[in-house]
Amino acid sequence: MLEFERVLLCFRQLSGCREDKLSEVVPLVMSAMKEVERKVDPAKLTENDVPACEYAAACGAVYDYVCREAGQDMMTVTAAGTADNSGDISHRIKGAERLKAESLRRIEWLMKGEDFLFKTM
Repeated sequence: MLEFERVLLCFRQLSGCREDKLSEVVPLVMSAMKEVERKVDPAKLTENDVPACEYAAACGAVYDYVCREAGQDMMTVTAAGTADNSGDISHRIKGAERLKAESLRRIEWLMKGEDFLFKTM
């Protein structure tokens, strides 16, 4: 129902993911896309609703990507030979979480009624 290439393009625009890391994120994007497809009721979905669903899938992938990247050791070495932890992106997690939540809220009327929502505090 969702087109992978459009979800991937939207993900790249939102995340700023570099071209050389694209093969690493394909499973994240595919997983987020399948999650949205599983939650959406096909009987309620129209062709006009597909872009919002693709955007929600991309936002979900951005959240997963940011969490994954923040969890990795981002230590780099400067030209002077000192260690630098400037690659820390953990501050982006909260924003990515809000982006995902808002994009899902935009399509909540398309979702099946049996989903259980679990949210950490």
